[in-house]
Amino acid sequence: MSSLSDTSKFSTAGPSLAATAAVLIPGGVLALLSTTVVGVAVPDMVGDFGAGVDAAQWVTTAYLLAAGVAIPVSGWASVRFGVRTAWLVAIGLFTLGSLLAVFATDFGFLTLARVVQGAGGGALEPVMLTALARIAGPQRIGRVMGSTAAVMSLGPLAGPALGGVVVDMLGWRWTFVFTAVIAFLVLLGSLFVLRAGERQKAQLDTPGLVLLAVSTTLGLYGLSRGASADGFDALTIATLAVGGATLIGFVFWARHKGEHAIVDLGTFTSRGFGPAVSIMALMGAAIYPLFFGLPLFYAGIAGLDATTAGLLMIPYGLGTLIAMPIAGRLSDRIDGRLLVWAGTVIALAGFLILLTTGRTTPLWVFAGLSLTIGIGLGSIGSPTVSTLYRVLPGALVPSGSTILFVVNQLGGALGVALLVLLIGNAGWTPSVGTTPFWLPVIAMLGIALIATRLQSRSPSAARD
Repeated sequence: MSSLSDTSKFSTAGPSLAATAAVLIPGGVLALLSTTVVGVAVPDMVGDFGAGVDAAQWVTTAYLLAAGVAIPVSGWASVRFGVRTAWLVAIGLFTLGSLLAVFATDFGFLTLARVVQGAGGGALEPVMLTALARIAGPQRIGRVMGSTAAVMSLGPLAGPALGGVVVDMLGWRWTFVFTAVIAFLVLLGSLFVLRAGERQKAQLDTPGLVLLAVSTTLGLYGLSRGASADGFDALTIATLAVGGATLIGFVFWARHKGEHAIVDLGTFTSRGFGPAVSIMALMGAAIYPLFFGLPLFYAGIAGLDATTAGLLMIPYGLGTLIAMPIAGRLSDRIDGRLLVWAGTVIALAGFLILLTTGRTTPLWVFAGLSLTIGIGLGSIGSPTVSTLYRVLPGALVPSGSTILFVVNQLGGALGVALLVLLIGNAGWTPSVGTTPFWLPVIAMLGIALIATRLQSRSPSAARD
């Protein structure tokens, strides 16, 4: 049995859903907060280090890549060393990475710090989600995922606003001081709440992990290099080619290893799983570039400061806070596809209007669009995740969680890389206009098409 499927034998603090959520959800919020709080600091980082946007993107991309690798490792580590140990190590790495970022002297050092931070942060969400899904069961999965997602929306709700205020008042380094303090508090709470769980023998699929890490890193580095002054030269093309070949190698290796692979591709044989995962990948490609790109857009096109840019993201968080629990509960009763389509229409309308904005656009319009997009994306996420867990047999829930978060993180990293490719090394200048916002428009259209393949069984027909 693979390390991932063995995660079904986790034990957490106890049988109480509330007690488990009380310690796990704050860690999940912290992981999301670390991606949103940094976005508004990027313009100041660029000015401080005197580097281009192509270098700055790795502040976000490095975190997402490290998290994408850490996610499957967390499943193995939770079985091999126990959930408590895996969780404490993850929080510890996150804290260390945050502290290293405080003392960064250039983007190279800062990127390294973000790798350490991402290695810890990436392990937090999948362990949280798998544990909550198992305790909730198929009958309560929609409302639990919706409520959890609503709490998780505190990241985009508070992160950008907090980051903007901190950057303007204290400087960008203090954003990492803040995350380090929160991580330490979560670490202390975990020490008191989580109990030692079972430890079992589990073999890590090291070759698969290496192939996955190398393929994604080379692919995203190639796209990043293509956006720089070097463009798509011979080295860039070679990097992309090797990354693609390595990805093909990973697929063949994972199929050969079966359930023992670092990512069990057999999970895709569950009807409806592939479409749900594809939608979450496109969600990542739409959401993460927002937190990286919108502050650059507000600064370069709308002429706004970091605090204002951060405050304009609050309506987005409010939108998801409103939509996610409602959509989650509704998905227990009605066809999730209808909810996804409704959310897609709402978000698409917001992105299309965003294409028409500029320096003279009133702030209330930006705030309204942020709210609209948040409601739309929140209405997509909850029913999609709930549908994903309904279609999976119990033994495949941990593997499904792993794949879900890997593709979401990698989709986000790819989205950021494509955004930088469109913006260019000089930053978001007036000549760029609003062209990059076509990326989330395309993502929404893709989601609308894929949603036709989502599992349409009623909750009463959910998996055993």
